[in-house]
Amino acid sequence: MPLPESFESWDCTPPAVPTRSRLSALPPIGIGTPMVESLCSYVVRLADAHAVSVGDLVGRELSPFGEKPLVKFGRFMQQHRADSHGFHSRANAINGFGEAPRRWIDTIERATFQNGLRFLTLSPFERCFSRQGLPRGTRAWCPACYEEQRGRGEAVYDPLLWTVALVTACPRHLTRLADECSHCRRESLPLAVYSRPGHCSHCQEWLGKLADSGPNPEPVPHTESMRVQAIGDLIRIAPALDGVALHCVWTANLKTCIDTVVDGNLGAFAKICQISRSPLTLYLDGRGLPRLDVMLRISGKLGIALTAFLEIEPQKAVAQWEAARQNVRGTVPVVKSRPIEEARLALQQAVMEQPPPSLTEITRRLGYKGAERLYQVDRDLCKQLTANYRRSGRSHGWRKKGGTIICAQADLQMMLEESLALDEPVSAHHIAARLGYANDGYLQRIFPDLCRAIRRKIAAQEAQRRVAMERLLTDALSAEPPPTLNDLRVRLGYSSSECLQLHFPGLCKQLLARKQGARAQRVVELKQVFQALLAEKPAVSLSAASQRLGLSITHLKDLFPAECAALTSAYVRWRHDASAQRKEQLIGEVQEIVEQIHARGQYPTLPRVVALLPSTALREWHALTAAVKTARVVIGL
Repeated sequence: MPLPESFESWDCTPPAVPTRSRLSALPPIGIGTPMVESLCSYVVRLADAHAVSVGDLVGRELSPFGEKPLVKFGRFMQQHRADSHGFHSRANAINGFGEAPRRWIDTIERATFQNGLRFLTLSPFERCFSRQGLPRGTRAWCPACYEEQRGRGEAVYDPLLWTVALVTACPRHLTRLADECSHCRRESLPLAVYSRPGHCSHCQEWLGKLADSGPNPEPVPHTESMRVQAIGDLIRIAPALDGVALHCVWTANLKTCIDTVVDGNLGAFAKICQISRSPLTLYLDGRGLPRLDVMLRISGKLGIALTAFLEIEPQKAVAQWEAARQNVRGTVPVVKSRPIEEARLALQQAVMEQPPPSLTEITRRLGYKGAERLYQVDRDLCKQLTANYRRSGRSHGWRKKGGTIICAQADLQMMLEESLALDEPVSAHHIAARLGYANDGYLQRIFPDLCRAIRRKIAAQEAQRRVAMERLLTDALSAEPPPTLNDLRVRLGYSSSECLQLHFPGLCKQLLARKQGARAQRVVELKQVFQALLAEKPAVSLSAASQRLGLSITHLKDLFPAECAALTSAYVRWRHDASAQRKEQLIGEVQEIVEQIHARGQYPTLPRVVALLPSTALREWHALTAAVKTARVVIGL
């Protein structure tokens, strides 16, 4: 009798299983808040979740996931510690921005399938702030925060805010951050081999606030707490700025702020914010990035939020700029920045004025500190203004009513005659400058014959000096070794060798060519001596070679890179062979001493063997211990 069909057919198709991550997909803490977790803290928590040390996690698991390994093995590590994880403590650099944080973020995201880990660093602000003075060198923490996290059963972690060097207080408890373990009194780096959440990486003790920790600490000043809050707000808005060209946004907002607050006057803005004007110009031109402390000072002096400079929608920041304008009103007298056409029109009108004004008067009218801006607007008009002012007679004090002349004509004539009588006369130009004249035009007009005679005598002496200069250069071409141009200018008493190249460029070029040839010959000779050093036994070190040749090691490497590498390699091989030979000699000496001690009926302990070793024997601890053990085995102990 057939059984009734009471079961449905089964679908044996295996379900689609999503790709698994190599490491646990540990979710980061606090993204989008001022207390977002740092990348170093995330790595420490990831190691703690897998019950391994940070060294093993980074060196053995994370490093192979990246395009470039996070841990690099040098030649020593490859030869002697190839099975080690190779990780060493790291500072807060991976919490900042640059190439290192990018490699760490990419590697950890590949291993955990977690996205958005860049918000655990300052990478979103890479093209916005300078890296200078941004990361803290050592680990800092708030003990009260640790204690609260553990008391509530939450994950213990280090916020990114604590890794910024400008942050010295906790925004929650308004107390100073600690940077020294209360148990072992040692500082630590944020990412060490044995780092654990909330514990010291050296002594592994808890860093939270203890019950008997003493009286409450002194609260931090209000300005410092405001600075911490401003940096926290900056970290909070990082996810909202993802994908935005922050450098362009920041530059545009800063320019709008300057235009609104001080009508585009850079000098007044720099004075209000107590910063230099030069870097401010670089920031606006896009040729420099400001430090975070500079931007905090600007926002503090203007009385606005730091995040206003990163506002994507310009209309939302208008209220901030107007508030800043009200806050700084009356602080510094502000002169409105004038367009070029307005300044040019003022110069054109001044040219037609009677009596002609001076350029200094026009500068005061327009509110400029100096005439440089006027020359930038129109140099020709400025020259015309100056010429009109001089022709008016108002520019010379002795032409004005009650003015006195600088020097009487009789005294001027006597000075020129005395100069002409000297073996090396003083030019009329220098005499005029000593007396306070703007130039020697007045002397040339009143005493043309005396000035002409002085010029002729100076020209004759110059000709004699050029003859001596030519003779010295000609003799130098046949001298051995050929002197340098600097040596020749010292002999002639000149402050620079440019005068030699100006008057006799051909002879100088020949002398330089001969000097280069002599140098090339010297290099060939040095190379022969260096190659002879390669054949010496025992091998010579690079330091000894540098002392023999009289050249620095850096200069030797520049001249003979291949030979220096060969000499270094030969010296290393010789040191290795010599060390092996000394170890073999040590084994023989230890064997004889052990047999002697054993023959006397004593046990050959290490101190007894060391006491009988000759003074020239190798005293390396590991080699000596191994030799004693081998000798004991040979005699049957």
